[in-house]
Amino acid sequence: MDNLSQIQALYNINTDNIRRGYLPFSGKRINMISAGAYGSGVSESTGALNTYFNELGFRSYWQCLNASEDFLSLSKHLSNSFCSLSAKADKADLEKFREQALSLRIDEDCDILYVHDHHGLIAASQIKGVKKIYRCHFDVSCASQEVWDFFLPYMESFDAVIFSAPQFHKPLNANVSYILPSINPLSVKNTFVPRPAALDVLQSFGIPADYPIITQVSRFDRLKDPFGVIDAFRLVRHFIPCTLIFAGGHAQDDSESRQVYEEVKQKANGDKDISILAIDKQDYNIAAIQSISDVIIQKSLSESFGLAITEALWKNKPVVASDVGGIRFQIKDGQTGLLCKDIPTCAQGILRLLQDKPLAKKLGTNGHNLVKEEFLITAELQKHLEIFKKILQ
Repeated sequence: MDNLSQIQALYNINTDNIRRGYLPFSGKRINMISAGAYGSGVSESTGALNTYFNELGFRSYWQCLNASEDFLSLSKHLSNSFCSLSAKADKADLEKFREQALSLRIDEDCDILYVHDHHGLIAASQIKGVKKIYRCHFDVSCASQEVWDFFLPYMESFDAVIFSAPQFHKPLNANVSYILPSINPLSVKNTFVPRPAALDVLQSFGIPADYPIITQVSRFDRLKDPFGVIDAFRLVRHFIPCTLIFAGGHAQDDSESRQVYEEVKQKANGDKDISILAIDKQDYNIAAIQSISDVIIQKSLSESFGLAITEALWKNKPVVASDVGGIRFQIKDGQTGLLCKDIPTCAQGILRLLQDKPLAKKLGTNGHNLVKEEFLITAELQKHLEIFKKILQ
């Protein structure tokens, strides 16, 4: 039984219309391009789409750019400028990025180039004779104008441009579509792990399960505010004994992650109630930690969506998350989770869920139902079908 058939059987989701819709494109070749193969929501999304595109008859493959550390470091700097953080790119940064981007090799032997984020955007824009899709996974509505103007002509040269939502970008002259990210419900990471097996995973990391467990799963990135996570946890611990797990990874395309990891460990300062885990490519362990946690948090400073939230909601877990960006598509305050504004309100939300078990259960159930209705990969495949119809027919 293939993946779509399993989804239909397990979750009563009709996938026949998706199969029929993709039939005219059988045999078309898609090159999915990203900077990294692991450690980020973008890489997870790209890998899942690649799998399902092949199942639907495309000849899809995934090219990870062979980029230098210098290029990835510069890309991270530009990403921060895209999100309008304190880091601002100047003209020298942009020209250096353009020069290095043009040297990247992209496989042109395809019918569709599908570029994820800005790393491969410039190189792909130079390729002729193929259809091109650019997907921006960031909320770039507050991007510095200089950075936006730099990338704008490259984006406008593509046959289709995808953002997560209309409010996530500035004006541009392009064929724009909107697709929110999704999860593959059949993946190991999205499996609910029963408590006995999850306890074995905690034991393997030396983490006791004597007290309620609060968890954030995210890469080691300042935008995920790991320092604020620790501060919020310490406020909660004044009232209830508890354990914090920060389970993160080093995204392949993020040159700053190891430095942030060391800074987070320093912030934890050997606290016996805090476990800082760097667990790249350990999807089962992540699933186990999420499954056994009492509350999941996502205290991001900026977030285009937050697939770690989707994963937690799918496991019926109550979530406290920052009231920023794409998190609001998933967390309806008081219905599918609790939103917070800062460290004190994050701590208040965690305390509320630890003290009100019926509320925590209700929010987890509602969140699971929302993900089933809106954020499984079947919904994303349907929206991609409309784009393929536009550019290929």
